[in-house]
Amino acid sequence: MKRLRLAATITAILGLLSVGSIVFLFFALSDIADNPANSQTEWYIAGVCLLIISVFTISVFITLGYLLKTSDRLINLTTDTGINK
Repeated sequence: MKRLRLAATITAILGLLSVGSIVFLFFALSDIADNPANSQTEWYIAGVCLLIISVFTISVFITLGYLLKTSDRLINLTTDTGINK
């Protein structure tokens, strides 16, 4: 249960960061489209934003795995002890 709570907290933080990175990614890509000659910093920002979004996606799948594992244990616990009867 501690792993699930930690994974959910990390996923929530990364979710907030990914929303902000989507905004920065939009601004960086629009600036690249306006002036492609001098855009090394914008490409760096776009790369960091995509890295944050990728880590968030991986974190979501890890959290879902913990959630499914925990819910499976809870279902087995209630059916083994006869609580559902």
